[in-house]
Amino acid sequence: MRRASGQLEESILELLGEHTELSVAQAREHLGSDLAHTTVMTALVRLHGKGLVDRERRGRSFVYTLNAPVDEIPALRAAMRMRTELGARAERADVLASFVAALDPEDEATLRELLAKSDAAEQHP
Repeated sequence: MRRASGQLEESILELLGEHTELSVAQAREHLGSDLAHTTVMTALVRLHGKGLVDRERRGRSFVYTLNAPVDEIPALRAAMRMRTELGARAERADVLASFVAALDPEDEATLRELLAKSDAAEQHP
């Protein structure tokens, strides 16, 4: 039975959350040997390209690790989608204004707090 690409990527992210680091062969072993080595490798390369995993060369292969704790991956993905959307538009301010206008008051307050913390960190590194 064939898995959708997204399902395989989700399974790999869950595995990396459990095992800290995995090679392609180790990920394939945990996922089940019915998957081709190249299928698992392609999924890991795509996750790396999306910025969700890091990789480090070990010998002739790579070992993959999560870029964030597994429970923070959904937030990381959302932030990446927002950055992609901002990068695809000439009028970045319009995209941000539309986003902020749709926030509920609690989320807007949270955003203000985060921006204030970011400003403070930049002024006092």
